[in-house]
Order: sequence, then structure tokens, then C-alpha cells
Amino acid sequence: MQKKNYASFPDLPLPSTEYRLYRWRWLILIALLLLNLSSGMMFLTYSPIPNYTAVFYGVPESYVNGFSITYSVTTFFIGLISIIILDTCGLRISLYFGASCNLIGAVIRWISTIPPVLCSHDYQRSGYMVAMIGQTITAFAQPFLLFAPTKLASFWFGPKERAFCTSITSIANPVGLAVVNIASPYLVSSPGQVPLMLWIYIIPAGIGCVLTLISFWPGRYHSLPVPGLHEEKQSFRSFLKGLMSVLRNKSFCVLIFVWSIAAGLFNALITLLPQFLCPYGYTNNQSGLWGALMIFIGLIGGTVASCILDHTKKFKEVGVVTLGLAILCLVWFMEVARLEHQSVNIAFSLCMFGFFALPLIPVCMELGVEITYPIGEATSSGLLWTASQLVGLVLVLLAQVLQSPLSFVPNNQCSIGGGGGSISSSLLPCAANTTSSAFEVDTTPQDLTYLGIFYSSFVCVLFMLFLFLFWPKYKRLDSEMATKKMNGVSGLFNNSKTSM
Repeated sequence: MQKKNYASFPDLPLPSTEYRLYRWRWLILIALLLLNLSSGMMFLTYSPIPNYTAVFYGVPESYVNGFSITYSVTTFFIGLISIIILDTCGLRISLYFGASCNLIGAVIRWISTIPPVLCSHDYQRSGYMVAMIGQTITAFAQPFLLFAPTKLASFWFGPKERAFCTSITSIANPVGLAVVNIASPYLVSSPGQVPLMLWIYIIPAGIGCVLTLISFWPGRYHSLPVPGLHEEKQSFRSFLKGLMSVLRNKSFCVLIFVWSIAAGLFNALITLLPQFLCPYGYTNNQSGLWGALMIFIGLIGGTVASCILDHTKKFKEVGVVTLGLAILCLVWFMEVARLEHQSVNIAFSLCMFGFFALPLIPVCMELGVEITYPIGEATSSGLLWTASQLVGLVLVLLAQVLQSPLSFVPNNQCSIGGGGGSISSSLLPCAANTTSSAFEVDTTPQDLTYLGIFYSSFVCVLFMLFLFLFWPKYKRLDSEMATKKMNGVSGLFNNSKTSM
């Protein structure tokens, strides 16, 4: 909800000089928050319980990473399409599509556990394929939901609320990761409990879908004289012009490089956390709890950073401090994760890493909007999230290259029963359909030391690039200050006193 420099974009209509804020915007915020929460839960559903998932679907444990990789691949290929739809069709159409795909995919994942589907072939591999189809459909929803917060903040919230809106709706996705890190290990203590877990995860997807329909109900939506109704849509020609302008922006190129590696590494770490820790005696429950604490503590850091950003607008300064401290905590974790009986050190290092890493979400999202203004908000945020998913995919796949089997592990927690190799067919949901008395599941503990060294070294280089090569110009703030001087008013926004 701000005035833009429309000289470069003549296809966009000029807005009025005074905007009003409506309480209805908070319901839209809650709907988007729930959708991003649910999307995060869908993304990481299986990663905290790789051993039980592998046995339930009758696949090698390395296949479980495929559920997370699907999200990264889909977001990369659908990302540009979702940016176009957000900037040309608007927020409502995009959220309708995202909410629908998220719910439909969640239901299909649960259908994969129904015996006629799961047990139609030996070792229930057909169930795995159906689950992958459902996971892919939910992945279609992610870019539409992840790219929306900056657009919602810009067109429905005032200048002093934008960082808060962007932060709370963007961080909802990592919160979903935290929820499943706790919930999945506690809901699933045997392979047969996977269907119950998937059924429970349908609930937030359904609630988010219903709230989205209510938030943008056509009669209510068109009755509100919100500037976003006039500004949020632009022609495809203007979109392409803006996209090319963003890609030629040197500051944005540095930002997208820094952000994509930082966010991709966070996603890779949360995906691989049980595999980092299980060889050294740490259970799925412990890994899930520590991963959740990392994100919940990160929420506190994100809230603090958002308040600082809203009042100081010191985006780069906050980013440098948080990124530097997050790197130190990551190196600390990589050192203690290879040692037994270090629960306190592991938990504390992960919590501090989350506290300093998650504030990078509002910092980078707002920076993207500021340095690319007046380009559409979904363009900058969409490119940032798309790049992070691609890098996250690469960093997860690197685990397959840099890992090596551990020959002697006295306290292995990586497999069911603490052993590896054969799993009795009686543990399989489709035991009656199996043709052998034992099913081979590769649960050999893997040493990820070289992967941890690579992660730590990579982010150190990243910090130097951000510190010395990123010199942003805050174009949106400059435009708002110029507009205030031209109009001779102290502020552009008034709170509405209407009911909604």
C-alpha cells in the first residue's frame, strides 16, 4: 500500500495519495500464515523419521530424502510461473491455487497409505509412488505461498507494519518445519503409525484453505477500497520489463547469491539433522526436538529483528550481524555433532544458530523489495525463494557424495532396533504380500564430517561477499520520503475506523 514511481511503468494506473488500513487485513495475514505453516509441514513430514518411512513404503532409506528434494525441484521449475501469476493475476488467485494444491496433495499422501493402494505390489512400492505424487502437488503450492508475504505487506499494511507482516508470514514456513520435527517422531514409533501422522497433517491444510476462501470472498473483497485492488495487477509486458531490470541489478545479484546459500543450507541442515546425529547415539526424538527448538528460538530472533528493522531500517547492518553470528554457531554445531554425550552443546548451538539465522528471512525479503523498487514485490521475493530451493537441493544431494560408511558405531540409532540390514517382514504393513521373510533396508550409519566441513567453509566465504560487495540503495524508502515532502503531510496511511 504505497505510492510507486510509475514513470518507468506507464501501464500501471496512478493511485490516490492517501491510503486507509483495514482490520480485514489481519484475517488475510492469518490465512497466509496458516498456509505457509502447513506448507512447511508438508515439506519435512518424513525427514524426522527416515527409518520408519523407509520400512513403511518398502524403499531404501535414501529414497526418503526424495520427498524433500521434490519440493526443491518443483519450486525451482514452478517459481517463475508463480511470480508471473502473483504479479499479473494478483494475490487472491495465487492464494486460491496454493491453498487448493496444498490440501489436495495432503489428501493424496494419506490415500497412499490405504491398503488397496499401498499393497497393490510387492513391498508396497506403489504406495511410495502415490505418496510422491501427493508430495509433488503440495510442492506446487509452496512458491505461491512463499512468494506472497512481501506483496501482502506492501499492499495491505502500512510502512511501520511491513517488516512484521513479512516476518510472521514468512517465518510460518520454518515454524511448520519445527512442528513436524517434534510431532513426526512422537506420532510415529512404528511403521504402522505413518497413516495417522499423515491424517493429522491434513487438518492445518484444510483450515488454511477455508480461511483463504473466507478472506478473499468475492463480495467482501471487492467492497473494500484497498489500494492493492488497483495496484497489485500489472500487464505481462510490464512484468517482463521489471524482471529484466531485477536481473541487471548488481546489488540484487549479490543478495540472491547470499540468501540462496544461507536459506538452502538451513533447509539442508533441517532435512539431514537426524542423519547427522543418529550415528552418535542421538535418537529421532532428540533430533526432532532440537530442530524444533532451533526454529522456535529463531522466531524470537526474527521478531526482535523485525522490530529493529521497522524502527531503524538498518537492513544491511542487521543482516551482517545475524549472518556472522549464525556462521559461528553453525561451526560450533558441526564440531560437537560428531561427539557422543554432547546433548547440551548440540541443543544450545542449534538454538543459537536458529536465533541468528531466521532473522535473515525478513532482512533479505525486505532488502529485495527495497533495492528493486518499483518492481513487483513477488518478483524479488519469488526469485530469492526459487534460488534458495535450488541451492538447498544441491546441498542435500551433496550428502550422497560426501558421506562415507562408519565401520564401528557402538551406539547407532539410525535404524529400527539399533541394527542395520534386514527387517523382518512382520514389521511391514503389507506383510501378507511380501515374498521373502526379510526386507533389506540400507540403514548403515554414514559419516557426514566432510559435508559439515564443506557447509562451514562455504558460508564463511558467503559472509565476506555480503560484507564487502553488497551496498544497497533503499529505493522504496527514498520514494516514500519524497512523496511525503511533495504532499506536505506527515504520513501516507490512516487507520480505518470501519468494522472491516
